[in-house]
Amino acid sequence: MRKKHLLIFFLFLLSKPLISQDTSFMAKIKIPPVIDTLFIDHDRNNWSIRLFTNYKDNKFKLSNTDHSVLYTPHNPFGFGFGLGTRKVLLDIAFNIKVKDKEPTERFDLQATLMLNNHQLNFTIQRYQGFNVNDGSVDEFRTDITSLSSGLVYMYMFNTSEYSMAAIKSGLSKQKKSAFTSGLGGFIFMNRISADSSIIPPELYHLFNEEARIVNLPGIGAGGLVNLSATVPFFKNFFATAKVNTGIGLMYKYVETETVSYHPTDPLLYQLDLGVILGYNANRYYINFSMGYTLFGTSLGYNNRMTYNTAKAKLALGYKLGRNRK
Repeated sequence: MRKKHLLIFFLFLLSKPLISQDTSFMAKIKIPPVIDTLFIDHDRNNWSIRLFTNYKDNKFKLSNTDHSVLYTPHNPFGFGFGLGTRKVLLDIAFNIKVKDKEPTERFDLQATLMLNNHQLNFTIQRYQGFNVNDGSVDEFRTDITSLSSGLVYMYMFNTSEYSMAAIKSGLSKQKKSAFTSGLGGFIFMNRISADSSIIPPELYHLFNEEARIVNLPGIGAGGLVNLSATVPFFKNFFATAKVNTGIGLMYKYVETETVSYHPTDPLLYQLDLGVILGYNANRYYINFSMGYTLFGTSLGYNNRMTYNTAKAKLALGYKLGRNRK
């Protein structure tokens, strides 16, 4: 909770001069030139704030040729607030826990930095507590923890006619259909750990000893290709879709109850799909977005790990600038 309090305090300090009528307040704050150039937008017309409710299911799957086990967190729903400029998008979510289910302890943070054609996305997630299910076994394990973070860089073409960041922050309207593409790269880090094998003893006969994982750290990097399109319709409505796909290399280390080893196959596959349906008026905007992200890699010995994130968000935003046209 201490991290969340610091973030809220930071956002308050950052947004106070924008809401205030004293536009010279920002100029009185001594900010390092690099931070000021990269993160701060001094034009209040380029700021928006929003409230949102979201769904996020960050699960993973361990499989071999004949069988698989799915690890799913509980309480996927949440709510939160965010702010956006033409340079930065930042959302902070708070999880909703259901009383009749064992809760998954979650921490999620997502931020986006935009500089002309350059786009940088950062995420960090820590989940503790997963439901283990293979169709016959169904149990909740509080000792299983997943810690992951990712960094995605994309150089976007045709940004004069198409800006995904402006669409998400509600700062601009798309007046005609537009298509764009991008080239970039990603870094993906993940660690899965548990007090005992993540494969339940009842399923030992379906997996080899190398699948009885108690610790699995890994770090990977690769290249990405992006295709995006947006189509406006009626007066203020629009629809947007994107596809990111890529391939890279991943360093992995597997510790089990009896052995430890480095998988020999380093390949890492990535797929990212997203759609947005939105309404953008002069002072308000509504965005409904859905996305799916997949990372897949081999652990050797006929075992494979996939990381899946399915998410949806409904956001209601307000544009701070008073002279917006």
